[in-house]
Amino acid sequence: MALPVSLIATFCNLIAFLAEESGHTSISLTVGYVGQMTGHIFPILLNIYLATYVSSIRRLPKAASISCSLAVFFIASQQWGLISPVIPLPNNFAISLLSAYVTCILIDKIQKLRCFSFSDYSNAVDNSAKMIMICILALGGVLSFFFLIELIFSRYFIQFIYLPELDPTSFYDGLLYEFIRGLLWSIGINGHNVLHMFKTELYDITISNMADWNNFGTDLNIISTNFYDFFTGMGGSGNTLSLVLCILLFSKNKSYRILAKTVLILSIFNINEPVLYGVPIIFNPIMIVPFLLVPMLSFVLAYGAIYIGIIPPLSVVQSWIVPPVISGYLATGGGIVTPLFQIALILLGIAAYYPFFKLMDRRSSGLDLSSIFNNRFFNDDEIATRSRLTSFIPSLQSNLDAQKEVESLQSNGTFLLHYQPQIDIKTQDVTGLEVLIRYRTKGGKIKPPYFLPSFSQLGLMPELDFWVLENAVKESEPYAGSPGFCLSVNVSPETVLTNGFVKSLRQTIAQSALEFHQIEIEITEELLIKDEVKTAKIITQLQTLGISVALDDFGTGYSSLAYLSRFDFDKIKIDRSLVLNLDTERGKSLFGVVVQLGRIAKAKIVVEGIETQKDLAFIAEIGVRYVQGYYYYKPMPLAELEAGGVLSSSEKRVSSEGELG
Repeated sequence: MALPVSLIATFCNLIAFLAEESGHTSISLTVGYVGQMTGHIFPILLNIYLATYVSSIRRLPKAASISCSLAVFFIASQQWGLISPVIPLPNNFAISLLSAYVTCILIDKIQKLRCFSFSDYSNAVDNSAKMIMICILALGGVLSFFFLIELIFSRYFIQFIYLPELDPTSFYDGLLYEFIRGLLWSIGINGHNVLHMFKTELYDITISNMADWNNFGTDLNIISTNFYDFFTGMGGSGNTLSLVLCILLFSKNKSYRILAKTVLILSIFNINEPVLYGVPIIFNPIMIVPFLLVPMLSFVLAYGAIYIGIIPPLSVVQSWIVPPVISGYLATGGGIVTPLFQIALILLGIAAYYPFFKLMDRRSSGLDLSSIFNNRFFNDDEIATRSRLTSFIPSLQSNLDAQKEVESLQSNGTFLLHYQPQIDIKTQDVTGLEVLIRYRTKGGKIKPPYFLPSFSQLGLMPELDFWVLENAVKESEPYAGSPGFCLSVNVSPETVLTNGFVKSLRQTIAQSALEFHQIEIEITEELLIKDEVKTAKIITQLQTLGISVALDDFGTGYSSLAYLSRFDFDKIKIDRSLVLNLDTERGKSLFGVVVQLGRIAKAKIVVEGIETQKDLAFIAEIGVRYVQGYYYYKPMPLAELEAGGVLSSSEKRVSSEGELG
């Protein structure tokens, strides 16, 4: 969510550098300041976004949660000395996230205490006073917690923690420096800033060494100030130019490819913050491994190549922002071997990043697990945003479990569609087909949709629903000319309420041989509860197109009667649970009442779950004409329905008419 801020900041820094190089100092200073300010806003936005998210899922007052979280972040950062020396703002990502999460959790706990609970009968002043007290207690509690941590840390642990004294020209110390720098970055701390004394000392040593080399022919040191920039920091810390190229070459995830295209120009100039936050690498146990491994491997290879004479030592100091390959050419006085060696390191980095990124590509917190299907049906970002939000701490384990199940489905079988006819018991004609998703294992076993909760957890129900719809429409096209043919599709509330639902549905039908009146959308009471106003608009839009709308599972909800008076449904489907009670007089009476309600609403009534002659006889006795259930047909593929004479494709009808002629 905060990634655009990072992109703005880094582009400003790049423009400032280019302006400085071209002699426009005033522009460079102004744009550079904007970049620095924008970059320092990033951890503040992280704090706000996480506080907003946690407060929404725990039903906390957002304004109070955000205010307290920000106050804790600023005060704790000041207390721990984590204010940026460049611009006086807190800049620690770990503290930003921790302060937001802990503050919201504490507000939630305090709010549940009886003395602080809100009452509908209390006036606004009393409730406001309670909220102020809750905020004060939460603020004091979190700050006390942070103060206690600082006290324990400073008294008992700080004496055991120290940065080693590193020799800037030593192979082992240089390798250790590279590891520590990457490790700090992986937890959101700018490793270069923490270890700036090392680079400052190395810069002084390099300038002196190059002067002696020019004046007295002294041997050049293998490790110089640009050694890290040109061999272990191509694209930024972690040699992340390799990662960006890996994404461009191999990612199946549309979001990642867009990110890579956006940040490529920045990576060429060795700026990588957007990649660190966008893939992400920070706080990511998967990507931390190659992020640490690739630059250390590059360090060893570059040191060895210079040591044995394959490439010359760097003899000219260049800016860290000079692009790879060009930097190697300039820093060795125009030699071609060093640029080629840099290219080899980039390719090696791509190979090292590849297996880890592919794992991310598959398991990326719902970013695009819908690649199981052929394409996306919605063009807006709402689905992807909901999917990303499920990856936060409160639902992390559930999200991982859901990802595992979806990936297992992808690798161990295929989705397919079955259809169950709806029958007119007076004429015995098929009046419609309800499409149902099924799963076939590699062993050929057909399973019901037990996986729906996992798709819902990942925010992918819209993808699944439209996969069903599009494939059902394709499979049904040969039967479009059948008299009375109607395709009934169950759609989840998440799908119906997604922006662009009606537009996408209209396009899918318009591009097929089916007519709008041959499609029926089934919705449940859950959708009406979620957003009654928006649902009413969508139902009207569907019926205006000629698409029928059916209320599914009628008789199982608490508010079915109320919704019948507010919405004009074309069809009402009585749930099987009511059929199961027809062996008692009470069950029959209740069933009769539900049928009467449907008639008052002037909707077509279909009874689901008819399996016995006794059930069918009672249904016919009370005057219901349309049923669906195993008594007539179980769900099966269209080919089996055609083979059984239930359906007739256009090709067979044409052939039959030709024979009669």
